[in-house]
Amino acid sequence: MELVTVINQVATLFVILVIGVVAGRFKILDTTGTMKLSEILLYVTSPMLVLSSFSVEFSSDKIINIIWVMGISSLVYIVAIVLSKVIYRKFDSQIEPVLRFTTIFSNSGYMGVPLMKALFGTEGAFLGSFIIVVFNIFLWSAGYVLFGGKGTKKQILKKVLTSPAVIAMYAGTLLLVFGFKIPDAIMTAITSIGDMTMPLSMLIIGGVMSRMKFTDIFKDWRVYFSSFIRLIFMPLAGLMISKIIGMPELPGLIIVTALAMPAAANTTIFAEMFDKDSIFASKCVVVSTILSIATIPLIVYITML
Repeated sequence: MELVTVINQVATLFVILVIGVVAGRFKILDTTGTMKLSEILLYVTSPMLVLSSFSVEFSSDKIINIIWVMGISSLVYIVAIVLSKVIYRKFDSQIEPVLRFTTIFSNSGYMGVPLMKALFGTEGAFLGSFIIVVFNIFLWSAGYVLFGGKGTKKQILKKVLTSPAVIAMYAGTLLLVFGFKIPDAIMTAITSIGDMTMPLSMLIIGGVMSRMKFTDIFKDWRVYFSSFIRLIFMPLAGLMISKIIGMPELPGLIIVTALAMPAAANTTIFAEMFDKDSIFASKCVVVSTILSIATIPLIVYITML
C-alpha cells in the first residue's frame, strides 16, 4: 500500500467536504437536503456498496479472514466499551454518552469501507462489509443502551438483523456461496451507486458544518480530547492487538483502517433521538472528520513501519 495513495484519498475527502460547506453556505444544501441525502446514504448507496463488495471469488481463505475480522472487531468493541466508561465517567450526563459513543463507534461504514476499497481493492471492501455487521450488532445493543434506549431483546435483535447494510450482506453472501453471477449491466449500476457513498457522506458533513459557527466548533477542548481518543489512541490500540496476536496482514489492515475513521455519523442521530446534547455530538463528528484528513495518513504510515 502506497502512502501517496492514502494522502490522495483523504485529500479528495477534504475537497468534497469543502464543496459541501460551500453548498450549505449558499443554501443549495439546506437541512432538508442533508436529511434526504442521509436517507439515500442509509437506504440506497451504503447497501449497494456492501453488495458490490461481494463480487469476489469464494475461497476458504476468505472464511478465515472473515473470522479474524469479525472476531477482533468484536474484541475491540468490548475493550472500547469498558475503556470509554473509565475515561468519561466524571463528565456531565448530557455529554458522557456522546463522548463514549465517539470512542466506541467510528465511521467505518460510510467512510471506512469506501476507503478500504480504494486502498485494498474489492477484497478490502469485502472484509470491511463484515465490520459493518459487527458495528450494527454493537450499535443496536451497547450503543442503544448507552443512550438510555429501552426495548426487549427481540426488538433490539430485529434492529440489528434488519438494518439495510446487513440485509445487503445477506444477499451478497447468498450470491457468493451459490456462485450466482449478476449480469454486467446490473453489477455496474450497483457498483456505481455504491461508489457514491463516501462523496455523499462528506457532502452531508460539509452541509451540517456550514450551519455552525466556526468559532463554536473549534473552541471546546472536550471535542479535541474525544478526537484524540478516536483518531489516534483507538487505531494504535487496534494495531497493537493485531500485532500481539499475529493477525494476517490484510485483516489487520482492515481493522486498523476502520478504527482510524472519525466519529460515526450515528453519534448525532442517537443524541437527538435520546434528548442528549446533539449540538455537541455534531461538533465531535465534524471536528474528528476534519482532523482525520491528517491522522489517517499518519496511522497508515505507522502501520507500514
